[in-house]
Amino acid sequence: MKILSISLTFPSSADPSRGVFVKERLHALSMIPGVDLRVVSPTPWFPPIKWFPKWYNWSQYPRKESIATLPVERPRYVLPPKVGGYAHPQLIDLAVKKKLDRIRDEWKFDVIDAHWAYPAGAWAAKLGRRYGVPVIITGRGEDMVKFPSLPIVGNKIRWALKNSSRCIGVSREISELMKRNGAEASTVHTIPNGIDGNKFFLKDQLSCRTACSLPAERRILLSVGDRLELKGFHLIVDAIAIMREKIPDILYVIVGGPGRFGRDFTPQIQSRIDEQGLSDHVRLAGPQPHQELVNWYNSADLYVMMSSREGSPNVLLESLACGTPAVGTAVGGIKDELSNGTFGRLIGERSAESAAAAILSELAEPRSRSSIAEAMKERTWEATAAQVHRLLKQVLSNGSV
Repeated sequence: MKILSISLTFPSSADPSRGVFVKERLHALSMIPGVDLRVVSPTPWFPPIKWFPKWYNWSQYPRKESIATLPVERPRYVLPPKVGGYAHPQLIDLAVKKKLDRIRDEWKFDVIDAHWAYPAGAWAAKLGRRYGVPVIITGRGEDMVKFPSLPIVGNKIRWALKNSSRCIGVSREISELMKRNGAEASTVHTIPNGIDGNKFFLKDQLSCRTACSLPAERRILLSVGDRLELKGFHLIVDAIAIMREKIPDILYVIVGGPGRFGRDFTPQIQSRIDEQGLSDHVRLAGPQPHQELVNWYNSADLYVMMSSREGSPNVLLESLACGTPAVGTAVGGIKDELSNGTFGRLIGERSAESAAAAILSELAEPRSRSSIAEAMKERTWEATAAQVHRLLKQVLSNGSV
């Protein structure tokens, strides 16, 4: 089975944390006997000018490299600011067509596996027709929550979903949105992300706090992610202000760096900390190596997510794999994981007051961390990849294009 995987968001040696969840699924899929998988990750062209940090990193991506044993090619294309997004698939195809034709001549892939409905999915659907191969599109987040309502872009997404052989939503919400936007119900499957059990598992909390230079005795809340408005870290800061009288030792730790591509929300988060006198209750820990996150998850008494939208959030799954219970907004994969009350609870609405109420209730009734960690042992990337592999076999055995 020769699989051409397309994802514009994929790790590189210059940016190893970008799209890790795509890499993990593809790596697990490539380990299945009989699978031959290659990655094409088109990258916008930009000159190596450090004065423009928003785009400079693109210039540092190698054009060819191996990531987790996966061969990755990054052909360049021109993406004009603002307006380029409306013609994104066409701009990629214009620049990359000859490259794809050469790949096709040398290595006749059986199926195209596209990640995000736009622009990768819209481009992949065109490629499927050109090369006469089936296309699988995975919807992962704002590509289905936000983009279908955009002019021009929405129509391209709907065309791509109608012309794909299978659609995968990483949450039930995304699967439903794919159906509403043109995908045949029988072709849509929900397959959430997985976790690497060798990286994320239950550890001794005290030793982990020591490793992270965190206090041993305080109640610690944790969030991990880029500091973007949609992550809702500022709302959790406001919730800390509400709770600190009832829990004087409470400490909220945010692991992650500034938001990418000019969407950094750090100033607003910091202003809330300063205005409410929370410098002793909130810590911006900055970005941490992915392999060290296991210590941060295990250090926390509770993981908190206040996102306005999510696909299948790996940070939540990783935290649960470490036995840390969670509270979160009822969106995307957060709702899927927390709605049954086994791993934590949902926040009634996206507000500081609702977050404070949910957090206080959860801290008042501690859960068994070992039970949570044990229940997550079946949620591996290997299990996720096996589900994807079964779908691919169905498509190829049916001869669907």
